[in-house]
Amino acid sequence: MEILKQHNGQYEAPEIYNQEEYIQLDITDGTSTQEVSDGLYTVLGNDQDMDEGADADAAYRYIYIYDNDGVCRSEIPIISYRAHRLIFEDGIMYYSASAQYLVGMDNTGRLSEIYDLGDYRLHHDYIFDEDGNVLLLGTEYGADTEEDIVLSLDLESSEVTKIIDLKDLFGDYLATLEYPEDDSLDWMHLNTLSLIDDDSLILSARETSTIIRVDNIFDNPTVSWTIGSDTFWEGTGYEDLLLEQVGDFSLQAGQHCVEVVMDDELEDGQYYLYMFNNNFTKCSSRGYDYTLDDNYYGTYSNVEEDDAESYIYVYLIDENEGTFELNYSLPVAYSAYVSSYQLLDNGNILVDSGFAFAAAEYDSEGELIQTLNGMGDQWWYRVFKYDYSGFWFK
Repeated sequence: MEILKQHNGQYEAPEIYNQEEYIQLDITDGTSTQEVSDGLYTVLGNDQDMDEGADADAAYRYIYIYDNDGVCRSEIPIISYRAHRLIFEDGIMYYSASAQYLVGMDNTGRLSEIYDLGDYRLHHDYIFDEDGNVLLLGTEYGADTEEDIVLSLDLESSEVTKIIDLKDLFGDYLATLEYPEDDSLDWMHLNTLSLIDDDSLILSARETSTIIRVDNIFDNPTVSWTIGSDTFWEGTGYEDLLLEQVGDFSLQAGQHCVEVVMDDELEDGQYYLYMFNNNFTKCSSRGYDYTLDDNYYGTYSNVEEDDAESYIYVYLIDENEGTFELNYSLPVAYSAYVSSYQLLDNGNILVDSGFAFAAAEYDSEGELIQTLNGMGDQWWYRVFKYDYSGFWFK
């Protein structure tokens, strides 16, 4: 390859803003001989303990970016809360800088776009739709419930529109719950969304350990099906929405990062759902006793925490038959709440067990390649890997 131009120079990087121990993280090798994937590990939400009585949204945060050797290569400050993922479009990197603002950064580090969500605050996830708008999980200020709506942000007009409200779709179930005093009710706790077709979403509701498909999201949202415990939903009026479980396995519990993966070898109406199954059974809004639910075993409510495991689950969805089955399961380090899963371009799997501060990369056979071992006061919320192609790199 002919080198057209060559420049030599020296650049002295500024000191890291946060603690010095974040500069170099430990790497633990696995047994796989597969090469680690190209890209940079991006830590989204290294949450820290705060003084008693402090506002959780007021702590200064950072996005940390590490190479495959665990060396910190970039540090992007945000206002508060956390960034949940990075999404790229036309040379701009979009991410949440707080619960109130979604921003777009160009490759010089300049914030070229700043979007105020107005009457809403975002949480946990956002993706592009087929028209280039951003779909976000959110909460409406002043509402008596939280983390139960989906918003659409028009990047050209900055207009924010509420397109899905779970209170409209599961109102009869909501009516059975008791609202807390002087606080909003976190009754569904949506944590991820994945687009399927042009106008349908797969939503992950952590509080009910339920996965929900919503169709006609821009016009007249309707629930197509759910995946959850028939015992949990018994008597609520929503039992008929449940897909039928095929096979004997413990259901997902407190799941995160539910992602649709299509496969040309499958029939129409079939597809895969990948997820991080936290395997943590708790429903604070209802006080549900999971130890009496036979759909779960080996979960945190049934074993000692030291013996608990989380999993990567892959469900095969068959909408023709109205069924789901466990196609693949990989035990990973336990994480009760925070966590992430990512299927990488080369077939590797990246898993963040947030409670353990461990980002493990596995090969396509589920054998461990290496683990990035971190630290912090509370947890790593998510760790994704990006190649930053078309942004920082060609």
